[in-house]
Amino acid sequence: MTMSGRPVAIFGKNGAGKTNILEAISLLAPGRGLRNAKSNEIARKPENLGWKVRALLKTTSQTYEIETFLEDSNSRYVRIDEKIQPQIELSKIYQMLWLSPSMDRLWTEGAEGRRKFLDRMTLNFVPQHGALSIKYQKLLRQRNRLLKDQVYDKNWYEALEEQMAIYGAGLNKNRLLTIEKIGKSFRNLNQAFPKASIALANNQDLDSTINVDDLVIAYRNNRQKEMAAGRTILGPHRIDMSAFYIDKNIPVSDCSTGEQKAILISIILANAWALIEHNGSPPILLLDEVTAHLDDDRRQKLHDEILHLNSQVFMTGTDQDLFASFGDLVDKFEVTEINNLSEIALKN
Repeated sequence: MTMSGRPVAIFGKNGAGKTNILEAISLLAPGRGLRNAKSNEIARKPENLGWKVRALLKTTSQTYEIETFLEDSNSRYVRIDEKIQPQIELSKIYQMLWLSPSMDRLWTEGAEGRRKFLDRMTLNFVPQHGALSIKYQKLLRQRNRLLKDQVYDKNWYEALEEQMAIYGAGLNKNRLLTIEKIGKSFRNLNQAFPKASIALANNQDLDSTINVDDLVIAYRNNRQKEMAAGRTILGPHRIDMSAFYIDKNIPVSDCSTGEQKAILISIILANAWALIEHNGSPPILLLDEVTAHLDDDRRQKLHDEILHLNSQVFMTGTDQDLFASFGDLVDKFEVTEINNLSEIALKN
């Protein structure tokens, strides 16, 4: 597929393979992609021959050959201009945001999903955020093992906790930066989209601290209780993200399904505007079944917002009429399934 730079609308029946296209594009970003699937879970079954995604990406200043693939192992590789690179290098070239139907439950399920959602947004502003998270999680697993095994080595704990505090405070600092930037960018959105106030939420005050010394003290003071629990129950790995619908001043979790979806879209759009201000260029947007739960007015306003962003956007829907308000300003592709294979055709 060759893109013109205009928004792309992909439509077809359920199961035809629309989301698979977005997932393939999402694998050109760091992490597990749109479905949060492990690399070895993506290969076609039962052949299990691995997979490869290739793209030629043009920015305002340069063209890149991007390739990511899985061959005969569980390790995913990234190649940029024919050189193997860490996944994090992708975030330094371009940013990518996505919205999928599974995220509609973001406000009603557990804190882990909201934390991952926030961390993925943060990664676009601070590419090093992913490396910080990996280091923190590694230390956290080591400390949890000590707690579970009832190990009483003070020096071992202190060595782990000092490093955990440094990385954990850094994680929260990056998260707060992201929330601040997105919060300011709500002003760019059309009034038809609800504005939200987002913040770090915690069960314990120190979960969201950016003070290293406070975290060190907290880890030390909670060792005995956490040893009984067999795991670390305090810290940045327990943080949550709260959101309030400003006009009604109620938690988003108490809003209607349509309002929750509209607020989620608002956050994604505000994130996109914040990235434009931060990097000087718009991110790539992947919007899977984005018009579900939206009324006609909000669907029209969403289309206006997408055109205003001037971003490379990929959208899916079951019917091309869902994108009628774009007129001739969108490239439309139909996906059909023939003999268990997806075929895509330009319909303009």
